[in-house]
This record gives sequence, structure tokens and C-alpha cells, in this order.
Amino acid sequence: MLQTGAIQPSSIPLEPPAAGMEAFAAIRGRRAVRSYAEEAVDRRTIERLLDLAVEAPSAMGLEPWAFVVIEDRDRLARFSDEVKKELARGGEEPSQELADMLRDPSFNISYGAPALVIVCATSPKRQAAEDCCLAAQNFMLAAHAEGLATCPIGLARGWLGRPEIKRRLGIPGEYVPVFPMILGHPGQRPASHGRLAPAVMWR
Repeated sequence: MLQTGAIQPSSIPLEPPAAGMEAFAAIRGRRAVRSYAEEAVDRRTIERLLDLAVEAPSAMGLEPWAFVVIEDRDRLARFSDEVKKELARGGEEPSQELADMLRDPSFNISYGAPALVIVCATSPKRQAAEDCCLAAQNFMLAAHAEGLATCPIGLARGWLGRPEIKRRLGIPGEYVPVFPMILGHPGQRPASHGRLAPAVMWR
């Protein structure tokens, strides 16, 4: 069931600019993690991460997001099987790497994580999806700062948007699942493989 809260001032105290270096470390240290420990994430922690997610910028103050949280690892494994079947029979030709993954019965798109968080756009306005992605980035950085791990699960987006799946999950028909991501305690963290330098055009 989707729950909404009354508008209230943030309970997160403002930090002085000097604390910005911690933000730099979180940005550089966050990784997409695909190995998870058995331990679940307690609900209070998830609620704290969601409080930070909604501190994201939002065009015209629309705040066009809602969050669906699934905390059942076995249920997520069943979802994985359904998503893999959906992708296997889809019209788009998958890459060889993806085709191999879909054929592998041991491949779980949620990587054994104990929770899936789906950021849904609640508005059809043009900026809504972008705002949801900003909220998701806040969530992932906050999770990293908590010692937790996340990974975007783009493979599931199309499946989650099907009307019958939204009904199963209690997502209102007009909402659009934009950014699914798994959450859990990391089994291991991958090393950084670096990033290309930004392409900049000074004018």
C-alpha cells in the first residue's frame, strides 16, 4: 500500500559547507553492488533514506514521486524469473551478454538483495521522471553513507510498468515506475573502474 505523509519541514539538520567533503567521498565511493549479505535492512533505516531522497531538487516544487518498497527476498526472486521471461520473449534483440544472462537459471536480477525500492512518477508532467531520478540518486548516496549498497535495476522497468504488474503491487494506474533499485548490506563492493574525464565545451 502506498503511504503519503503530511508536508513537514525536514528533520535533517543543515550542515555547514565544510561538511561538503563528506559528500565528495560519498559520490566517489558509491558503486553499483551485485553481491548482498543475508542481513535485512530495518524499516527505520529505509525510512531515513527515503527522507533524504525527497530532499532532491524538483521542478516547480512538484515533488512528483512515490516509493514502493518490497522487502521479501523470495518474492524478488520470483519477480526475477518473470522479468527474465518477459525480456526473452520481447521484440528487441538482446546483446549477447544479456542473452546469456537471461538463459542462466542462476541469474537473479535482484542479485539476492533483501529489498527493492521503486521510484514512481506521480505526474505526467515532462520533468517528473527526471525528478524521480534525482531522488533515486539521493537515496543511493545516502545508502552508501549508511554503509549499505544499492544497484539500479533497469531490466525490470518495462515489466514493472505493465498494468497487471502495477495492480499486483498496488501501484496506482496513473503512476509510472521510473527507477527501480535494490538495497541491502553489501556482500562485497566492487573496485572503481574509473570514469572518463567529462567532455566540456567552454563557450
